[in-house]
Amino acid sequence: MDRRALLTGVGGSLVALSGCVGSDVGSDPATNGTEDESTSDGGDPTASLDVELRTVPHVVTAYEPSPSRGIDPEHVVPESEIPSALREPLAEARAGRFETDDPGDALLAAVDEFRVYDRGQLKPYVELDGTRHAFGPTLPTFTAELLDEPADEYDEDRVFREATQRDDLDSTAVETFVKALTAYGASVARGEYRRCDRPDAVAAFLDEYDYLEDQFGVCRIRTAVENEDPPYAITARELTEGDIWDRPILDESALDDEVVAFFERALASPHRKPALSTPDRSQLFTDDVPDAYDRLAAEYDEQPYYRIDGAVYDIGVGESLYDRLPVSVSVAASEDATRQFALTVAITPESADADVTGPYTFTSRGALPSALWVLHDGERWPLEVTETDGIEGPQPSRSDAQGLESLDAGDEMVATYAVPESLPAGTYVSRGLFGISWGVPNQTPDEHGAYPFELAVTIG
Repeated sequence: MDRRALLTGVGGSLVALSGCVGSDVGSDPATNGTEDESTSDGGDPTASLDVELRTVPHVVTAYEPSPSRGIDPEHVVPESEIPSALREPLAEARAGRFETDDPGDALLAAVDEFRVYDRGQLKPYVELDGTRHAFGPTLPTFTAELLDEPADEYDEDRVFREATQRDDLDSTAVETFVKALTAYGASVARGEYRRCDRPDAVAAFLDEYDYLEDQFGVCRIRTAVENEDPPYAITARELTEGDIWDRPILDESALDDEVVAFFERALASPHRKPALSTPDRSQLFTDDVPDAYDRLAAEYDEQPYYRIDGAVYDIGVGESLYDRLPVSVSVAASEDATRQFALTVAITPESADADVTGPYTFTSRGALPSALWVLHDGERWPLEVTETDGIEGPQPSRSDAQGLESLDAGDEMVATYAVPESLPAGTYVSRGLFGISWGVPNQTPDEHGAYPFELAVTIG
């Protein structure tokens, strides 16, 4: 398993940083507790200012994923709500296996209650004695779908034309059937109808029609019955954590101590919290990643989740690849004001390692090119944007608002930041990040990524 990209492009590729590289500034308060603070007292509005740009080798992002990414808890039916016809078969299935030659209409209908219509997908999750289970029915199942090829010849009287006849339907069951089979616009493709207990109204519809017309033409309705012959069976198994989360879960007890400490640093990192979309997310800018993490990552084809201190986290480690972005970034202290500096982001297609096209779209929460601040005595000091050039869109007024800007090749955006006059002399670290997307000839969708950086802000 590869480290995730700081800048995620098409196909999940990692996109990189580019631009000027300044002095090597400490990047993690956990390893250098004074990097964000000054030991001097009192601010001096006439003090000198020096700013250097540093690219970031790695960004670690951590957050608590939603359990519904695997099996949505809402799809797990409590024991009290399981249909009565299914309770005894499930009890037998848990004990070994349930088999029968005659499932009966009530059992078939009970299984159908676990389908997500209109496509008939079965989500057979139940809670039994406080434990979540999945049951697998091997029961007669009626299926229907449209043939891929439009019919060359057909009887007009045997065609149901969805666009003109849908209002004539007087049965909810038939509406569900027709909707499952037909395509709607560009976003909903044709699907398959599945049901153990076929409604009488659907049987009557099929007695009248052999073809169905949607936006792709007139096609024959193909029907079949799966598991038509006995014996019929139901099995049940306890759901694993991998089932519930749709990803392996590694407990901290199974991790190297160095990896646990690395993850805990990421979870505790305040680096970008004011500009993140949700309060439970964190980002750590860091120079180094433990070798033990690389060995762990290599063991998995799929990125696992991690349980740290009882909570499950998605923790991604991104590695910068500097030649992927069509931008260059530079910073310079202002010649006109002692406590101001300008951050410039220029569109430079020649910086990318592939053909790129515009427009080039930038996003950032809080401000463009980025919301910036420093820490002093545990307090966050915002660096206010006092002037912009090449930024036409409105600047967000809240740290969780999104700024948006679109530029063409050769353009640049410049933002002037003011350092608070009351901030004491010393060297501070300010961390920024903006997102960018751009086109690639003959490719859809666009590439996209994020540009993280650090500034060493020295007040003399």
